[in-house]
Amino acid sequence: MIIVNLYAEEDYDPTTDSYHLILAGVVNDQLDLDCDPQLIKEAIDNDPDFEPKAGQFYEIQLIRGTISSDPIPEAAFAIDRIVEKKYDFDLGWVTPLVRM
Repeated sequence: MIIVNLYAEEDYDPTTDSYHLILAGVVNDQLDLDCDPQLIKEAIDNDPDFEPKAGQFYEIQLIRGTISSDPIPEAAFAIDRIVEKKYDFDLGWVTPLVRM
């Protein structure tokens, strides 16, 4: 699993602006600096259910997968979970606690 932090600026406009991605962790995986950053951006950009909000900070957990294609399957990432961080004046961006 690859974990990245995504931040969209306060004046973020999805039609003209990009967002900031920061590597937060690599869990039971390895990061290939040649191709993985582009695959991660494609997974985020092509997810129809996720639209970053301006001024919001997210933790995105991605899992590695493949796309069936002929003759060789292509490497890809899929979004496993998105955590929307909350801003605390004293602590900064924090993960909200969720009770089950």
